Amino acid sequence: EQFQSGSPVDRSLLQAGDLVFFSTLGPGPTHVGIVTDPAADEFVHAPADGSRVRIDSLNGSYWRARWVGARRVF
Repeated sequence: EQFQSGSPVDRSLLQAGDLVFFSTLGPGPTHVGIVTDPAADEFVHAPADGSRVRIDSLNGSYWRARWVGARRVF
């Protein structure tokens, strides 16, 4: 449902607070994060149940390969 909310955002136009979606468990968006620093291509997310929330790079090979899209909800 989150992936249908708001407006789509091109990756090159991300702003802090935009939601970023990845396909980690199957087709379509299955994981979401929040952009924290668009200049550094960083986002915050909880990588798995029971793990710590952390900041990662959108340019990391894992996340880049699983990119689905971004949405601006505000």
